[in-house]
Amino acid sequence: MIPAEERRWETLERIGAYAADELDEEEAREVEQLIFERPYYRRVVQSYARMLVMLTTVGNEPVEAPEAVIGYAVRRAYVSAFMRNAENFIGALGRSYLEALVSYLGLRERTG
Repeated sequence: MIPAEERRWETLERIGAYAADELDEEEAREVEQLIFERPYYRRVVQSYARMLVMLTTVGNEPVEAPEAVIGYAVRRAYVSAFMRNAENFIGALGRSYLEALVSYLGLRERTG
């Protein structure tokens, strides 16, 4: 099962690809349905479209993001990955301790 945060980012990526006209017909229809059903995503696609227009008006010069913005995005990605891994580790550790406690207290019949 995909966590909600990952689904959200995946949806935002698809909306961005839609705004940039990078989706095939079937994917575009799916995103259009999503945009139709949810006003929030409608505003997101409008923002993407405005951003793309601004970038195309800049001309043929490459557009570079400021180093601070790139650094922030990278730090956020690292922190997010760390927190996700820590959550998985702590969850697994908690389940192991709970299973050991259940076994120690004899609350479950032993099989085997």
